[in-house]
Amino acid sequence: MASYSIEIAPRAIKQINNLPVRVKSRVGDTIYNVIALNPFIGKPLKADLKGLYSYRLGDYRIIYNILKSKLIIQIIKVMHRREVYR
Repeated sequence: MASYSIEIAPRAIKQINNLPVRVKSRVGDTIYNVIALNPFIGKPLKADLKGLYSYRLGDYRIIYNILKSKLIIQIIKVMHRREVYR
């Protein structure tokens, strides 16, 4: 499988920086060691978020888009599950 590169939106960077320290390092590991290697591991979203994927990390969710033609994964949001889908 081809390797995908990662792009993290400025808003997602702010969200990651505001996470608790123990979650922050897990998010980084997950993005680069799980999602980048197999982007289709996440759950495809529906309705307003159709076309995006969600990866579950405890109580937090990583919402991302896959640009297959360019082999890019765009990280859009990283938030607590209570807030991420709003």
